[in-house]
Amino acid sequence: MTSPGLTITATPIGNLDDISPRAVASLTNADLIACEDTRHTGLMLSRLGLKPGRLVSYHDHTSAEARENLLAELENGKAVTLVSDAGTPLISDPGYRLVKACRERGIPVTTVPGPSALLAALVISGLPTDRFYFAGFLPNTAAKRKKTLDHLMTIDATIICYESARRLGDTIADIALISPQRLCSIARELTKTFEESWHDTAANLAEHFRLAGAPKGEVVVMIAPPDALETDLSDEAILGLLKESLSQGVSRRDAVRQISTDTGAGKSRVYDLMLTIDTA
Repeated sequence: MTSPGLTITATPIGNLDDISPRAVASLTNADLIACEDTRHTGLMLSRLGLKPGRLVSYHDHTSAEARENLLAELENGKAVTLVSDAGTPLISDPGYRLVKACRERGIPVTTVPGPSALLAALVISGLPTDRFYFAGFLPNTAAKRKKTLDHLMTIDATIICYESARRLGDTIADIALISPQRLCSIARELTKTFEESWHDTAANLAEHFRLAGAPKGEVVVMIAPPDALETDLSDEAILGLLKESLSQGVSRRDAVRQISTDTGAGKSRVYDLMLTIDTA
């Protein structure tokens, strides 16, 4: 039997064969299953041949009163399993407020780990995996998206974002404007029949999607860290770029950051070269 308390249970992101025996037990034995969409989860359970307990709705627009009702069930010793429509709950999905409230009230919280689109995409990307930054969904508006990307692309880690298929072309074009030679990886429909991925520079990918149009399905976008690939540019070439930036009134700090971003040269290398320039 599932123990009393809240269990965060991961479900397949596409391929139903990815469900684990522990997830099946969690779904089968729970007194309540809290899910984003009861119809979606009900269909998944039906396809798996499972006959679970009562399904209740829990999503981003769930009222505080409804959450309190769920907490009351937990405080009365019920076993509640929380699932999202696909993958691991709380990762750009509902659940944070519920888990926080459980922790504050001493209600046990555990997890049945499993599928996650961001990790599945990262491990097939060919980009560095030792450090990564998950940025969730990018802003909807162009101006806010560009501002967000401008900041994200200075972070010394692989950046992972979720994006809608219809906005993918605009997003990749924005990345290409900031750093055309930055390596990117894009994955769609992970674990499903039509899984597909791309790995190229931002400029090449922007051109590809400009011509091919937006793909269909769920999309994960990954951006390599600034130092992922050292440029073939010589020290003399980088010094020339630095001097040109300084002659245009760009600050030394901004010149180092921008040239590192544009060329793929390590920021420490560009900074050391900047120190050799006499601006007196």
